[in-house]
Amino acid sequence: MKLGANNPEDATRWINSFLELSHEKVNQNPGNFLGCHRSNYFGRMCDKNDVDEILSLASIMDPTTADIYEPSYWTIFGCHNGLRLFKQARYDQEDNHKRGSHPALAAVSVMEGTPEVIFQILMSLGSSRSQWDFCFQKGSVIETIDSHTDIIHKQLDGDWLPWDMKRRDLLLHRYWRKEENGTYSRVLFLVAVILYHSVIHNKCPPQKGFMRAFVKCGGYAISPVNQYKQSVVRHMLSIDWKFWRSYLQKSSGQCITIHMLGRLAALRELVKTNLSDYLFTEFTSQELKKDSLMQHHNEANSNELDLVKMDDHDHYSDEFFDFDDESECDYIITLPEDQTGNLAHSWSSPEPSLFPIRGETFLEDRKKITAESTLLKTVAVDWLKSDKREDHLAIRPGNIVQKYAAHGRPEFFIVINFQVPGSTHYNLASYFMASSPIKDIPLLENFIKGDDAFRNSRFKIIPNVSKGPWILRHAIRRPTLVGQILKINYIHGNNYLEMDVDVGSSALARGLASKTFSCFSNLIIEIAFVIQANTRDELPEHVGGAFRLSHLDMCKAIWANHTTS
Repeated sequence: MKLGANNPEDATRWINSFLELSHEKVNQNPGNFLGCHRSNYFGRMCDKNDVDEILSLASIMDPTTADIYEPSYWTIFGCHNGLRLFKQARYDQEDNHKRGSHPALAAVSVMEGTPEVIFQILMSLGSSRSQWDFCFQKGSVIETIDSHTDIIHKQLDGDWLPWDMKRRDLLLHRYWRKEENGTYSRVLFLVAVILYHSVIHNKCPPQKGFMRAFVKCGGYAISPVNQYKQSVVRHMLSIDWKFWRSYLQKSSGQCITIHMLGRLAALRELVKTNLSDYLFTEFTSQELKKDSLMQHHNEANSNELDLVKMDDHDHYSDEFFDFDDESECDYIITLPEDQTGNLAHSWSSPEPSLFPIRGETFLEDRKKITAESTLLKTVAVDWLKSDKREDHLAIRPGNIVQKYAAHGRPEFFIVINFQVPGSTHYNLASYFMASSPIKDIPLLENFIKGDDAFRNSRFKIIPNVSKGPWILRHAIRRPTLVGQILKINYIHGNNYLEMDVDVGSSALARGLASKTFSCFSNLIIEIAFVIQANTRDELPEHVGGAFRLSHLDMCKAIWANHTTS
């Protein structure tokens, strides 16, 4: 890998950062666990791209995000034994070269059982697994890493493989998480996920009589339907079967992977039977120990994992549909303010300490600090919808920015307008006001007066999900230089700078937006913006402004089209 730097000092910092990171990886990986075939993790799971693939499984059979025009990650290629079979829609020749001819395949089925029941069956490595998993011969836990991570070994039965194929085994890093209560009865979203990929471990070297296959990524995503009486189970696999003849890899490998996905149909038939004698009786002692650890872990973190319970009036308020009364909005009260945080569908100002920012010595020690205050005050948040993209909100009559300008007030505004495209376009706009002169905040002044290239290199968003599904809490938490991945149109007025952020300019951002929109009414999410400090003179960083959204209701977005003549 080659890296470019502006000067020797920058190059030295890069080198030191890599050295520190390598030492951290060694220290975090002691003992028997040698490491993964992949180097980039999402949390403590697997490669972020693999998590995106698992997350994208939620888009299959999810009607609540149909208005967000995200191109499907998966395309159906067949149906067998009641299973719908999918392959990666964007698997092209470049991917074929990078991934070694092993695209991810997936199977989807609806089962007569709760997500908890399905989750427990899938986690079991006991002898009862052979009642549905025809690929399985025996399995064991090699090492328990923590309450939701372990290393497992599976020996596959040879009867289902081609007659001339040597038996295979798998050594996997397994990670799982599940929500503990049922707050998603109105939306189809992940309640449990099980992720795994291949690793190397001293305690489990290659076995005599077996060829070790390599799982690039795989797992299960479980979602409730029909008021938790049924479950949608999605099983995904990308696996290299290690054929010694290269010309057999693509055709034979995919056929075997499809055959392996067929065990989902066997699981579906199993859960139709009486499971009272099956559940919780065939767990190995290691699994029972892990289950106890999970319970202890969940109890210790109950405040974090509990989701806000909402009344269910048997209507799908999270679906994309329009109210009959298309009321006009005045841009000041489109989203109510409630600083207590008790009012659903409202905004408030969060605690600045939620957001980690660069400290004064960040260039030397890479340490971050918690923010103590914000430079600007949040004065309004808009939640709008339209039949077209809405740009330049700050110029519109009746807008809070124009109201201050009409009275000759000196306050300066920063407006951040997130534009989410679809058959119905949505705008989430936040307004931040500076009470003191901008010249007293040098970095912010440089940002306002700078060119677009400078702004794109400094405009940083820090998101935080306080309440919501685990997978979103982990996916939406990293500081991001928005201008590096999304198109931003900067509009400078006399008393404002508006940033129109086109979420549709990135397929990844569109996908994340669609997942977030599908459960907005169950989320409490905080968003802060920071002008990134890159030099010693600019440190420490300061949070420019921040706002919190509480249980935003999709169908209560106000039509922006009717606010102008």
